[in-house]
Amino acid sequence: MPTSHSLNVFLGLSFVFIGSFLNGQSPLPCGQNEAQAAFDAAYPDAAQARIAAEHGTREKANELLQRGGEDNELYIIPVVFHVIHDNGEENISDVQIHDAMDILNADFRQMNADTGQIVAGFWDIAADVDVEFRLAKRDPEGNCHSGINRIEDELTYEGNNEMKQLIHWPRQSYMNVYVAASAAGAAGYTNYPSDWGANTDGIVLRHDYVGSIGTSNPYRSRTLTHECGHWLNLPHTWGSSNSPNEEDNCDIDDGVDDTPMCLGSPVGLCDLDRTTCGSLDNVQNYMEYSYCSKMYTLGQRARMRIALNNDIADRDQLWTEQNLEETGVFEEELLCKAQFAVDRREVCLGEAVQFTDASFFGVTTWSWDFGDGTTLTGSSESLHKNPQHFYQQAGEFEVYLTVSNETGEVTSEDPVLIRVLDNGMLPSPMQDGFEAGEGPWSAGQWVVSTLAGEPWQIRETTGYSGERSLYVRNRQNEGGEITRVTSTTFDAEGMAAVFIGYKYAYCHRTTGETDDRLKLQVSKDCGESWNTRQFHRGIIDLPTAEAHGGNFYPSGTDEWTGHLEEVDNEIYMVPNLRIRFEFESKGGNNVFLDNINVYGVDSLGNVQTLVGNPAEEFLTLELYPNPTNDVATVWATWPGQDAVLTVRDAAGRLVHSERMAGNGGRRISLQGLAPGVHLVELNAADLRMVKRLLVWR
Repeated sequence: MPTSHSLNVFLGLSFVFIGSFLNGQSPLPCGQNEAQAAFDAAYPDAAQARIAAEHGTREKANELLQRGGEDNELYIIPVVFHVIHDNGEENISDVQIHDAMDILNADFRQMNADTGQIVAGFWDIAADVDVEFRLAKRDPEGNCHSGINRIEDELTYEGNNEMKQLIHWPRQSYMNVYVAASAAGAAGYTNYPSDWGANTDGIVLRHDYVGSIGTSNPYRSRTLTHECGHWLNLPHTWGSSNSPNEEDNCDIDDGVDDTPMCLGSPVGLCDLDRTTCGSLDNVQNYMEYSYCSKMYTLGQRARMRIALNNDIADRDQLWTEQNLEETGVFEEELLCKAQFAVDRREVCLGEAVQFTDASFFGVTTWSWDFGDGTTLTGSSESLHKNPQHFYQQAGEFEVYLTVSNETGEVTSEDPVLIRVLDNGMLPSPMQDGFEAGEGPWSAGQWVVSTLAGEPWQIRETTGYSGERSLYVRNRQNEGGEITRVTSTTFDAEGMAAVFIGYKYAYCHRTTGETDDRLKLQVSKDCGESWNTRQFHRGIIDLPTAEAHGGNFYPSGTDEWTGHLEEVDNEIYMVPNLRIRFEFESKGGNNVFLDNINVYGVDSLGNVQTLVGNPAEEFLTLELYPNPTNDVATVWATWPGQDAVLTVRDAAGRLVHSERMAGNGGRRISLQGLAPGVHLVELNAADLRMVKRLLVWR
């Protein structure tokens, strides 16, 4: 019950930022208070307007309660779910979403199976709110829709207002519900209705607090019910804070007459005899943290229905006859669209792609064309609705789905392109200096993916040993941006180890030291998971030159350094090893990458693909790794009886000479060379070949 000063305390707490969200496996049950504090900080006038409206809200709710049975209109609210995912478990199924909707509607209509467990002291005021939520069947443009959107984006791990900007349907027509890997550290959150921040209006739920099945469970299944209460202007039972079980809560009111004053239950404490402020607590209320919620009260019902009859946040537009017609909630479920999702768009030879049908409505038969000459047609949900397909040939394949029922059939409009990588697509050994028309980059065997900020791209006039390199214009980034460059496949099968060498250059800005990160990563499963093998940090070993006030471009080899990584764990000796360089900006200067070398060696130290019979008709001269920081392996073949191998430094001085007798080939190890450029020359049978070898320390 309200006290004389409870309204001021209730409203005052709307301005308080209680603390940061909890992270990890046990998130804060609700993040409404923190989200509201951030909202009020962004829109100061919103808090003042909420204070001004509170007296009127209470008066109208009391008037509604006095009318009693006259207030029996059923309000129907169109709903759209936006599943923001990174192809992980947060990409929950349609079935889990439908389960959440069933629970939400049962709770709001007092049809939940556990109403019989409501304690006697509150049975008489347990309420049927007379509100029903239905998935929309039409989008804002009037197109047929399932009411479920799926968007792939790493903002799923943030679950914040920035994530909501990926997609937001008009709040005057839909209740927006977001499902993500994170709900900003909570199980869920939303804001009270407000005329400000229309593009952030909606409910955010962590995926494992949606419904009672799939990634969630029955214990967590009332999170959406709780957040819908906030969305319709209900505070927690102990008031508008996120701090239950505090002594001062007995002086704070929730703006509802029939919810007793209480401290609020600690998270997960379901003590049905709990008495904290002189009367029995309504522990089973949906706006509690007890995790045994089963009811709303008649007073809460009145407060929520007042919110639905108020033009604040356009809540009074949602249930109008016109909006229900435009969002299609009453339409029959006619077959209108074929679409599907995939768990991966890029796989290696022999790997499976999981296809998940998302067509609507009333599909009875599925016909899949996987693009590689294989089709699958049938009417068994277990076999044909969500099939796996194993691709046995490399290439790019367009996949279509045709769905049908007794009314007709429809085919997916745009194909989903599946890229299947062959084993060992990279040359072996592999060298890439990013020069025009040379190497894997020019052959399209590197793919750049950028989460935010500037991407990896070619710098035409800066290189370690040539004219070009790969770089990130990090000087343009503010910090927090991530970009990646990923290779196709390298055949490491049967090798004892794989060596990955590269040169890099970076410096801080003159405005201060930053902690930018460059990572070398490898994948043993075609890119499904990644292991970081080398981590260069701005505060440790990433800088190679003095801080630069403008855009940094290395002026010579002395402003570069390098790394040679040995990967010798047998789990990585696979035919589809992939390599990735990831750069995360922390506000430093430009970063450069050049002269990438990848080669495998067998148990005897022989370089991969250099073992076998030598050529008999021409010279061959191979140097690995190149550049090197220690030992270089030279593989030479020649016709005739004898050959001579010489090595000269950049000044032309002879630093090594070796006569090789016999007709055939030989493997030589060069070590002890000084840093710099060396020319390795092979002469035999009046033939001559010269290659450049770079040595760095």
